Amino acid sequence: MLPVVALVLSVVGLCAPPISLISLGLGVYCFVRARKEAAWAPRKQISQMTMVVSGVGLAVFALIVLPRIKELPARRQQVACREGLSLLYAQQQELKRTNGRYTTQVVELAKKPEAGAQLYRLDGNGPLAAVGLAANVNGIDEHIPQLVRDAVGLKDGQLTMLCAAQLDADATVDVWTISTFERTGDNGAKIPAGLPWLDVDDVTR
Repeated sequence: MLPVVALVLSVVGLCAPPISLISLGLGVYCFVRARKEAAWAPRKQISQMTMVVSGVGLAVFALIVLPRIKELPARRQQVACREGLSLLYAQQQELKRTNGRYTTQVVELAKKPEAGAQLYRLDGNGPLAAVGLAANVNGIDEHIPQLVRDAVGLKDGQLTMLCAAQLDADATVDVWTISTFERTGDNGAKIPAGLPWLDVDDVTR
């Protein structure tokens, strides 16, 4: 009876991978007993099937989950960029409300994102010390695409800001932008004011 239960669990484990660990253990147990005890010998083939199905379930689970686990640090940096840009946007709106203008000078903002592994720019081509925030970001600034960089800053009274981060070992950097006006993305999508937008995705490149 136990080998049959283990086989059923191995099939269920194809949809719920953690169960495959249980069925694999039961399959090994039944297989060992089938080799040592004559009464269990007829169950040997079922035990082998259980181990195979369980192994397939675990392999599929590993192929799907492990790449996503490896992406977690990169995804955390993307979240940090989005949150940092949203904070900068809120500060710019407060400055606009009280002073009637936006700014590219970081010192004029009351609150700023933490300068971690991300680089922020309020102007695409100004000196980073004046118009940006950065710490431990060697090599990021020079790899921001010029087309994106040129769109960042004050233009006709409206402001676009960016956040960039290096997520892997290649030269491509992850770049997010946020604007005080509605924009149109490369694919024609409308990007509302205040929405962080992924211009360059370093996770998939």
